[in-house]
Parts: sequence; structure tokens; C-alpha cells
Amino acid sequence: MTDIIQLTGVGPALAKILKENGFQTGEAVAAAPLEELKSIPGIGAARAARLKQAANGLAPAATKPAAAGKAPVKTAAKPVGKAAEAQVAKPASSKSGTATKSKSKTAGKAAEKSLSDRLSEVEDVLVTEAEEALSAALAAAEAAREVAEQKAAKAKAKAKKAARQAENLMEEFAKAKEKAKAKAKKMKAEARKAIEREKAKAKAILEDLERQAKEQGKDQEKSPSKSQSKSKDKSKKSKSSDKKSKKPKT
Repeated sequence: MTDIIQLTGVGPALAKILKENGFQTGEAVAAAPLEELKSIPGIGAARAARLKQAANGLAPAATKPAAAGKAPVKTAAKPVGKAAEAQVAKPASSKSGTATKSKSKTAGKAAEKSLSDRLSEVEDVLVTEAEEALSAALAAAEAAREVAEQKAAKAKAKAKKAARQAENLMEEFAKAKEKAKAKAKKMKAEARKAIEREKAKAKAILEDLERQAKEQGKDQEKSPSKSQSKSKDKSKKSKSSDKKSKKPKT
């Protein structure tokens, strides 16, 4: 098993995050789905892909076959003569040089691993910051979209309300217009009836006046005959009185 800290691109901070989420080894990372790695807080899609790639690149651990029994140990024959002298004559510096090279190679690998880890951490931080900035921008855009939709919905509701009010006003105006027409028609009819009544009254008055005038004319025609008869009676009376006055006294 490969400790998670030994995985390429994993530093102490990232190793702590991975261990807190149940990933103790590189093999566990390799076996986990990519979506599960993405869901870990602080690990984005790019980092999850790099971790997955690094974990998949791990070489499988070599397994040693279990020995059924101990094999006989063969002892090498000691060199004799010149061969022994040559072996004794080898300088001891060859072993020390090999050890130094091995140490320097190990130190170089460790330094390279440390530098790679630091670079990976820096890269991860930058990626995380970029992803966080992108998430914040997306959240702000989503909030702005929601606000715009709310404003649009309010404006739509206001427009709908205004249209309904205008429709109600038009209906009220139409009703008032019809009512005014009916009232004007009624007033016109009443005015006609009043005019007809006044005409009838005027006609009746004229007819009454004409009738009275006719009656007065008839009365005037009758009055001269009466005066003539009266004058005749007076003349008769005067004549009779004259006759009486002319008779002689006895």
C-alpha cells in the first residue's frame, strides 16, 4: 500500500483533506470514482483528475512467492592465489563512492519530490482560488439572473394589473356611455311628450278663445235688434203721451 502523502502532487494539507474523507492510500484514490473525488471540499475537477491520474500510475506491489522450504545455502569458494590478491587489492573507495552516489541520488529524488509537492500545492491553491472565483462569479450571475427574473415577473404582474384596470375602465366607460344614451333618449322622449302636451294646451286655449270670440260675435249680432225694439217702444210711448196731451179738457 502507498501512503497518500507519497502520491505525486499530494502535500501535507491535501493529504490531511484526503485522509479526513477516508482516502488513506493511493490505491484508495485509484479505486474511487472521479465524481467522488470531485465532491470532496477543496478539490475541484482539475485536481481530482490529476490525483486520479497519479494514483492510476502507481506500479502494483511486487509479491514474493512463499517458499515451500529452505533452499540449501551454497558457500562460494574462496579465491586462491592471484585472484585473492586482486580481490584484496581492490580499493575500499569504490564502496564509499557507490554509497555517496546512492545518497546523493536519494537526496535528489527527495528534493525533486519536495519541489514537485510544493509546485503541486501552489498549483492546487491557484486552481482552487480560480475555481472559487469562478464559483463566486457563477453565484453572482445566478443571483443577478434571479433578481432580473423577479423584476421581470413584477413588471409583468404590474403590466397585467394595468391592462386589467384599463379593461375595467373601458367597461365602465362603455356602461356609462350606454347609460348616458339611455338617459338622453328618455329625456328626449319626455321633452317630446312635454312639447306635445304644451301644443295640446295651446290648441285647447286657441280653440277656447275662438269659441269665446264666436259667442261674443253672436251676442253682438243680437244686441242691435234689442236696441231697435226698445227705441220703437219708446217712440210708441211718446206718441201715446202726445195724443193724451192733445185731448181737450171738458
